[in-house]
Amino acid sequence: MEWPGRCADCREVITDWSEAGFYDGSWLHKTCWSGRFVEAQQEGVELAGLRSPVERGRQLEGPMLLFLLLFHFGLGGAIAGWLMLSQFDTYETSGAIVLAIGLITPLIGIAGAAANIVSRRRIELIRQSLELQGGWKPGR
Repeated sequence: MEWPGRCADCREVITDWSEAGFYDGSWLHKTCWSGRFVEAQQEGVELAGLRSPVERGRQLEGPMLLFLLLFHFGLGGAIAGWLMLSQFDTYETSGAIVLAIGLITPLIGIAGAAANIVSRRRIELIRQSLELQGGWKPGR
């Protein structure tokens, strides 16, 4: 997640989250989205509405599941590799490969989960900021 949040149109840092929204996987100022909306209206295209910035948090659920699965299956792979190395003489090479993969994969899972937690925390800070200002309204 890009931080600080930048508008996809004008590339300026978003300082007031009540004046920004979430559209098509990126942040937009309401004024920039209005410009896009007017252009789309003139071309006869219907644009989806601008959503609250906190809806970005929903996109973080899938990657978190993936990182947790990487962590857990990686640990399982490490145990399987260790068993192959210690119990069977014929599987030394494949056991070493499985063990190496099993040790690296959980580290990737931990790093990804940590980045996801930081992103979720930033979304929570945005939500709290919006609540202090009376909530997010699409037309404000």
